[in-house]
Amino acid sequence: MSAEKMMSAIDLRDFLRASGWSLLQEGLRHRLYVLSNPSYPKRQLVFPMDTNAPDYEEAINRVLHKFGELTNQTVASLISAVSNLRDDVLKLRVFFEGNDRTLPLPFASTLVTNAEKMLKSGACTVLQPRTSHPKLSLTEAVQFVEHARFGQTEEGSFILNFSFPLNAMDTQGKLPLDDDIHVPFVRQVTLNLEKAISELVEAIEADTLDALVDGLKTSQMPLISANLCDALAGMHDEQVNNAIDLTFNWSSLRQHPRAMRSLPLRIQSDYFSRIEEVHRALKAVDEDEEDTFIGTVEKLEGVMGSDGKRSGGVVLALLLPEGEIVRARTMLDADDYAKAGEAHMRNGSYVRVTGKLRQGRQPRQFVDMTSFEVLSGGATAGN
Repeated sequence: MSAEKMMSAIDLRDFLRASGWSLLQEGLRHRLYVLSNPSYPKRQLVFPMDTNAPDYEEAINRVLHKFGELTNQTVASLISAVSNLRDDVLKLRVFFEGNDRTLPLPFASTLVTNAEKMLKSGACTVLQPRTSHPKLSLTEAVQFVEHARFGQTEEGSFILNFSFPLNAMDTQGKLPLDDDIHVPFVRQVTLNLEKAISELVEAIEADTLDALVDGLKTSQMPLISANLCDALAGMHDEQVNNAIDLTFNWSSLRQHPRAMRSLPLRIQSDYFSRIEEVHRALKAVDEDEEDTFIGTVEKLEGVMGSDGKRSGGVVLALLLPEGEIVRARTMLDADDYAKAGEAHMRNGSYVRVTGKLRQGRQPRQFVDMTSFEVLSGGATAGN
């Protein structure tokens, strides 16, 4: 079934009305939507009200092509806009030099995890503005992510689509982002993210990060949190050396209160280290986590010693108490390295490690280890 056939006539009608077209009542008697626009006095857009009409698909396709010609938009972009009529949409594009047809799987997983962390941090800031959130587990923030949808990828390197139904939540935040106090909570979150990331990028480019951080620390309603910076910094992979573009598309049923941004927010590859500096400056309690963690062995980086045994670095995927998985690098002696090799080769095998997990970009450093043991398959945190 084509996109035109699946498209709701009501959604197309509402999209066109939000774009400045007016509905002519006389067409309704003939089961037709007829719309006109004073900017195009000799044009009308006409399509059936009933999706089972014999010419429905042809009529919708004709309207989309005509509207696209008038507004210089592609039919594909219009179909996407109509399908997301009631959603705010965030497009996150990863781009880099070289072979852009593949991404390292651990980085792809980390990218999605940090995108979720970014969305939760935006929701937490709207609910309780502060420079550092101890946990991103506020009920409304979790619900915001649960209501979000992960859309199809697009052409143009790696593009992740996240859509947020505008009226999914009956919640009000505390952060003043618009003169209208009745702004839906979902729009408050997307507005916060756009404004916060924009201010962060502008401060990096203008070399005013120190002033930005000082202002955030004294503000009663800070837009930017350490958690947001941590999430953004986690979207960079040193080997890939990628950059990130973020594009916000607002539901046409509720216009953006400011002028629409024509270009995406670009975080260049050399910006991420500066964002990490802001994360550290804003973090309220930048203490290392000393605990016992359950995880898996993701990568072996050791070297052969003169005794014929391997030792050295390994990369672990550790489960944190709040449910987040982070990558961490640690150094192992020959005995523990042999255990790590065993766990790496055995499907479903977990390890339990005790030590200190340092703050910072992934892979984080895991130091002062006091124990390293391999668990049987199926072990979970807390066992």
